[in-house]
Amino acid sequence: MSAKSLIQVIAAAILATACSQEPPMYFGPQRASLSLAPVSSLGPETINSQAFALRAPSPGQPSYLETIRFIDSGVRYIDPFAEFFIAFDGQMCFRGLVNRQMLLFENYQNYWCIYPTNVNNVEELSDNITTVNTVRLWCVLEAPQCARRFGLPNFLLDESSWIGNSISVQIRPSKEQRTAIEHLIYLMGGNAGSPRVLVR
Repeated sequence: MSAKSLIQVIAAAILATACSQEPPMYFGPQRASLSLAPVSSLGPETINSQAFALRAPSPGQPSYLETIRFIDSGVRYIDPFAEFFIAFDGQMCFRGLVNRQMLLFENYQNYWCIYPTNVNNVEELSDNITTVNTVRLWCVLEAPQCARRFGLPNFLLDESSWIGNSISVQIRPSKEQRTAIEHLIYLMGGNAGSPRVLVR
């Protein structure tokens, strides 16, 4: 096989992958490889594990798994390839149009994750131009850069930071999703949205 035909085969494979309707799912082995635990001990049951539900829901409120499914449905409503899940280490992770500045070059290889105990408040932001509202999760002052991006770098097109003080997610319906995210944070031991006493 000549070098020219080898380059053509590689180019055709890259083009076929780029034109695929289904983006690859990255939260499995790639996400697990970021931990210190052996990959063999991290199975699919570690995603959305109920071990991270530290509090029971109040009567009439949705359960831990129902809340995760509702939030995931909200991000998928805007973008069918987006995801929301609880990672193997208890972080809330978003994939899709998250903290993006150049939406045209989104490649779905990165996740933005945050521990629920590091969320100070959840803010609903309305967008009068696109009418696609956003929910932003802000870090607590004690952990100012608590939002982390995991995944594969895209050196040519993506110049955004790998850490941040918030996560901004396009989601619908944003008001109900904000309440659901605050409820999930409460179930996981956090206190986002609750009044805090300022100690000096």
